[in-house]
This record gives sequence, structure tokens and C-alpha cells, in this order.
Amino acid sequence: MSFLENPNLPQSDIGLVAVSRTYREIPEALRGLGIETVEISPDRRLDASVSSHADMLCHHLGGRKIVCAKGNMALIDELSKYGFTVSESNDCIQKPYPADIALNALRIGKKLFAKNSYLDHAIVRYCEDQKIRIIPVRQGYAKCSAAVIDERAIITADEGIAEAGVREGLCVLKISPGFILLDGCDYGFIGGTCGMVGKNTIAFTGKINSHPDADKIINFLTMRRIQIVELLDSPLIDVGGILPLMEK
Repeated sequence: MSFLENPNLPQSDIGLVAVSRTYREIPEALRGLGIETVEISPDRRLDASVSSHADMLCHHLGGRKIVCAKGNMALIDELSKYGFTVSESNDCIQKPYPADIALNALRIGKKLFAKNSYLDHAIVRYCEDQKIRIIPVRQGYAKCSAAVIDERAIITADEGIAEAGVREGLCVLKISPGFILLDGCDYGFIGGTCGMVGKNTIAFTGKINSHPDADKIINFLTMRRIQIVELLDSPLIDVGGILPLMEK
């Protein structure tokens, strides 16, 4: 396997992802597709609803570089086994909000959407070095609030991210908020339900038809020739996303 150079946007079939282990059927379904999984265990410093979410506990910078929550040695050790160069976050990730959002930033090519006043310094430094532009948004959970489809397209229910995306020249599908399961919360977010597992393949944790905007989502993806894989026969579940890390 080779390291994914452009975070969230594979150019070939994915061979390794990071994903929550809370719903064990999801890693099992991914392995059934021939994808290895780094299963993330709950970090007790976070609220139980998001304590094992990939988008809360790690941020892929690109290639072998990744930032993990300071002190989460289980995750750091597991990623190191695959050859990643792991940096720890500058500050401890902990509840309550906004002390938990330092790694939850939405990377799309040379753009990064984040609540920048709380963005971890390791990510800020990398963006400065690599000429990646940081675009401020009010939504602290930027990564889980949007599904990255390609370098020019996202799906989100968040008004602020949608507006920022349009200003940045992205094609944005704005969907209705809600209708996504997240234990302990009223609802979850679309970015937490999915991840690209190939250049033209996206995996969702459950059934698209469980969302009232299913037809809009399917049409948006079909127009971009994106195939849909539904891992479970259940409503969509926010598990903190399916984070692609290495290609086959």
C-alpha cells in the first residue's frame, strides 16, 4: 500500500481507513471490501457520543504525516505500525466544546475550512508550510459537517460551510439537517457517515434512502460518476467519518 497524498481524495482504491470501533459491523463491512481498518477506541476525555470518532482524534495532513490527539497512545502506536509519522496535537483534546475541535478541520485540496481560532498549531504550521489556505467558518465540527466528494464538490447541511464553499468556487449540495443517528445527540452530520474509498467510490455507514434528501444526494453523486456503497442496512449513522489513509 502507498500513503494517500491528498487527504480525503484517493486516486485509486483505498487499502486502509481509520474508523470508529463503536459499531463493530462497520469495520467488518469495510474488511469485507478488502479494506484494512485502524479501529479507534473511545477516548474518555471526550463526550461519549464522539469519543471514538476519527474526525475528532486525528487529522491526516497528507502522505505519511498525521496529527493525533495528544496522549492517545493506542491510536498513535497503531498508525505508527503502518509507517505514519505521527505528531501529537499541541493541546489535549477534551470536553467540553470547543476544547474538543482542534483537529476537526475540513481539508479539500489546498483549502482547509475550520474554526481557525481553535485549530491545532500543528495543522496551522503545516498549512503555512504547504501554502494551504485556511478558510474560517463558525462551525467547530467542520470535518464531520461536510462530505468531501472531490476537489470541487461537497455535501453539507451547515449553512456557514455551504456559503464559504460557494465563495471558494466549490459545488455545494445543501441538504436538510438531521435524519442521521448519533448516540446521545439529537442528530449527527453527513460527513460523519461516509468517506471516499476509491477515486469514484464513496462508502456510507447506512442507507441513503433514510435521509429525506436521498434523491438529491444520489443525483449529485451520479452526476460526478461516484458509486455508492452502503455498509449497513440501517439509517445513516454518524461515526466520525471513514478516513481514507492508504491506497492499494
